[in-house]
Amino acid sequence: MPTPTMSGGVPLLGHAVMFALRPLKFLESARDRGDVVVFRLGTKPAYLVNTPELVREVLVTQYHAFAKGGSLFEAAAPLLGNGLLSSKGTFHRRQRRLMQPAFHHAHLASYATTMADVVATLSTSWRQGQILDVNHEMTALTIAVLSKCLFSKTPGLDVVATFQESLPTVLKGIFKRVALPITWPHRIPTPENRRYQAALRHLNDTIDQVITDYRAQDTDRGDLLSMLFLARDEETGESMSDQQIHDEVLTIMAAGVDTTMGTLSWAFYVLGARPDIEKRIHAEVDDILDGRTAGLDDIPRLHYLGRVIQEVLRVYPPAWILTRRTVTDVDLGGHHLPAGADVFFSPYALHHDPRLFTEPDTIDPDRWLPTQANDIRRDTCIPFGSGARKCIGESFATAETTIALATLTSHWRLRPIPHRPPQPAAHATYFPANLTMTAEPRHQNHTNGQT
Repeated sequence: MPTPTMSGGVPLLGHAVMFALRPLKFLESARDRGDVVVFRLGTKPAYLVNTPELVREVLVTQYHAFAKGGSLFEAAAPLLGNGLLSSKGTFHRRQRRLMQPAFHHAHLASYATTMADVVATLSTSWRQGQILDVNHEMTALTIAVLSKCLFSKTPGLDVVATFQESLPTVLKGIFKRVALPITWPHRIPTPENRRYQAALRHLNDTIDQVITDYRAQDTDRGDLLSMLFLARDEETGESMSDQQIHDEVLTIMAAGVDTTMGTLSWAFYVLGARPDIEKRIHAEVDDILDGRTAGLDDIPRLHYLGRVIQEVLRVYPPAWILTRRTVTDVDLGGHHLPAGADVFFSPYALHHDPRLFTEPDTIDPDRWLPTQANDIRRDTCIPFGSGARKCIGESFATAETTIALATLTSHWRLRPIPHRPPQPAAHATYFPANLTMTAEPRHQNHTNGQT
């Protein structure tokens, strides 16, 4: 079967400029041209997979033929090391086995307590009429949650402050190096490149200091890092080296901050734009929480909020584009993909396909009601991926997002500022850039930031 090719490419660059300037429009246009479409980034052909059936082939049915790889991961790998996000094959499977227990439901209760404490602190820091940079607030929140869940006690070292100071600069730098995988521009000693290198050194030095301290104390502190130290391979009995633990910590932070930040920021944007949804959330959190901070046991009771989060993840998936690389020649839906080919698929393009979702660009939480969700195929909405490499932190991220939204919306309304709409930004993740909103307390006793 002939595979359609995207038009409009230019010599040497191919479709790279179109992809960089309007990536979401490019993906939707390519989606409508066929089940599999060829485009070029530079001079090399790449394949975009556009149906849930074929994406499932890539992620589940024929996953052995599609290794984690492609230009996105290769550019990030030297920066993130050999962590779970970038490792491959047998080593990746071993690491996933070692790390999986740390994300089991049994440990969520402890994490949820930390999440609730961090969210409560953020809520009491806001003031009536304060203009909030929502992305900044949510980034600080997610960094604090992950830092405190990873490192419960770090005497003489403020890990949260270090991550909040350095991680945003590092994440921005990683994306630039992924988007422009040519090394020489990033070696020029520009102020931006110097800031990135300094932040990366500070981050790496801090992680190494914490690991050295944990290794010297040799005690189980009951946190996520301790679980990484205690993990043993079932088959060999081996534990992780300090360098591997370092890479996994950096990967957890890199993968878990901007993704959850984007979901929370988009959720507040939706509530500001849709008073009907906001009103129903307020009614639910008032009924269930009655002013207290949300906890793990509240999550299954917050039915409507859960549907809102699911719909936000559908319309605004943080991981908007993902890649694989074929390790052998593959037949995919009648299309021949040669070994070594870059294969792309886009949760964003799938989630916005009108053949899969009615009015796909419209936020409709009730499409996830049990009576309606039965008509939606599970593999059409994949914000956390699918198969052997599905996001290991899905339960963690869902709990964090739900606890944060439930607690903050029980005390605050965030009002959009007229004539200052955010700009959708598809970078390393998908988030609303320049989202500023005004904090308005919902209850009189919260006007001074006190619960």
